[in-house]
Amino acid sequence: MNNFVKEVKKDIYLSNSDIEILKRYEIDYANFNNMKELIFYLNSVINNYETNEDLEDLLIKLSEYNYYFRTNK
Repeated sequence: MNNFVKEVKKDIYLSNSDIEILKRYEIDYANFNNMKELIFYLNSVINNYETNEDLEDLLIKLSEYNYYFRTNK
C-alpha cells in the first residue's frame, strides 16, 4: 500500500492507505472542505461509535499532517 501523502483535494492531504481506511468506514473525504473538517468528523465518529484502532491512528496521523502542511517552515 502506498503511504506517500499527496493533496487529494484542496487542503486535504492523504495517502492511498489513508483513503483505504476511510473507505472501510464509508467516509468520503471529498465531502469535506478541508483537513480541519475531516479531523473534526473523525473525532466525532471515534467518540460516538465503536471503531477499530486503525481509525484512531488515522486521526492522529491526519492531525500531524494538518500541522505539518499548515506550519510555515
